[in-house]
Amino acid sequence: MVNLVRVFLLALLLPAMLPVSADDADSADSNSDVDGVAIGDSPTFQLPLEFLGTIGGDIELGLLVNTGNTEAQAIRVNSELSHEMEYFRNKYQLYGRIQRSKVFNAITEQNDDVTTAKRYGITGQSNYKFLIGRQSVFGRGAYLYDKFGAFKVQSSLAVGYANRVYEMQANYIDLETGPGFAHQRSASGRTNTGLIWFLAFNMEQKIYKGSSFKQSFEGSVSLDGANSTFVSRSSLTSQLFDRLSMRFSFTARHNSRPEGDAETMDTETAASLVYTF
Repeated sequence: MVNLVRVFLLALLLPAMLPVSADDADSADSNSDVDGVAIGDSPTFQLPLEFLGTIGGDIELGLLVNTGNTEAQAIRVNSELSHEMEYFRNKYQLYGRIQRSKVFNAITEQNDDVTTAKRYGITGQSNYKFLIGRQSVFGRGAYLYDKFGAFKVQSSLAVGYANRVYEMQANYIDLETGPGFAHQRSASGRTNTGLIWFLAFNMEQKIYKGSSFKQSFEGSVSLDGANSTFVSRSSLTSQLFDRLSMRFSFTARHNSRPEGDAETMDTETAASLVYTF
């Protein structure tokens, strides 16, 4: 056993004891940089830039100022971010709108500055692409707070199947569907949580250079007879110069079973400046 260990150690030390020829030394020098690191060798760990994918999006800003007989100020912000990777397609949306108006107070006989609109929301979705084709599976979460809406809080989670049925350069059509559950709280504080079936249609079409049309439709159909929500958004974006554009949009939100005398349909028409990155 001792002899076997000696033979093993000798085999390890023998290459280091052999003389190095001049040709080998020149070859070693030519394959090393000044720091002694072999040319062409990669670092121990290197994250390729392709791993990060492609990130893009825009920030949309709209302002409203009324003076005279009606005094009101409103600000509207909407941001959409897309993250395209080899196997994943992620998209996020942030939305906010607040409006303050001068309202006459009969008791004090003065105009009070009150909030007449307050809405904000966030949506996130991740699609895992199959290796072949344009099909994917997705997970999606959404939250919306609307102080003066038919429902004060609406949130949902859904998973399902998606298919990019059409794609040509920057133009595309996406179809998505799958089960999930939703939580809603009305203005009176009444809550409801139940199963839904989610479906969506998303399309973007370039009209001409610097201009595009986008249409989206999302539906959360209640499976237990509670309120169902449908949202449609149409937008036309036209480039002004460089990264700055003008966008006209129309959004319609329908609740099938609002509480009390609340309207089933809320609409919003907006003209905004958009910065694309």
